[in-house]
Amino acid sequence: MLSIKSPWADTFDRFVDSIQESAIITAPFITRQPVERLVRQLRKPQSVQLDLLTNLDERNLSGGLVDSAALSWLCEQIPQTTVRHLRYLHAKAYVADNHTAIVTSANLTSGGLWRNYELGVSITDSQEVRELSDDLREYGEFGVLVPMDALVELDALARRARRYKEASDDTGDSISEYDKAIDEISERLAELRTNTEEFAVNPKASTNAKFADAVRYILKRNGPLPTAKINLLVQELMPEWCDDNVDRVIRGVSFGRKWKHQVRNAQVQLRREGVIVREGKVWRLV
Repeated sequence: MLSIKSPWADTFDRFVDSIQESAIITAPFITRQPVERLVRQLRKPQSVQLDLLTNLDERNLSGGLVDSAALSWLCEQIPQTTVRHLRYLHAKAYVADNHTAIVTSANLTSGGLWRNYELGVSITDSQEVRELSDDLREYGEFGVLVPMDALVELDALARRARRYKEASDDTGDSISEYDKAIDEISERLAELRTNTEEFAVNPKASTNAKFADAVRYILKRNGPLPTAKINLLVQELMPEWCDDNVDRVIRGVSFGRKWKHQVRNAQVQLRREGVIVREGKVWRLV
């Protein structure tokens, strides 16, 4: 394990140059210049599988902290790229194949590569790299998959929001339009959560499977937990799936938050399958 100090652009170049088949990049903030540097430095952009996890939160997009136009361009340059949105993502990690992982405080931004004071470590033990890679991919499965056309659409919405924000700063007249643009970004991200082939074929089964996977993942990482804590962690893990404004209504009567019933159904399903058990007030993996 080696320490990495800023500026670490040269280390980043060597990392990218070492990628042979696949890479994972996890960073809440991503801007254009480092993305272009990544593409220039990559030896085989047409054949590399790149999994990118970021935070396409409406405030990040409208504030320019994430450049969705740069991400759509990246998808063009590296065709086997997947982009996933995780609202509460904070980790910054860079993994090349199974030979190198860099865990750092640096986002994939110009500040992260050159200006800011950042610290990180490089891991080259293949077992440790593989474990980190598996964990990041497992976590990424709970994110919202954002295809290239949606990135283009989100960029247009973000640009419009910035225009309204700038106008409101000057005149104070465009706050409501800015809020509308922000809401549109949020709604589009929520729509994308169900934009999968599995969901199109069987929405109910796909939703149940997603919540079951979330419960299993949370218990694996945290150990035995009561339902209230599981609910909290599921909502943090999949906020687009856990809307507190949507109730479960039967014959005109509200039975509480719909997503909490989905968590409960997942617990019941996993218990029937022998995956989890309830002991007293807590649930645990078998």
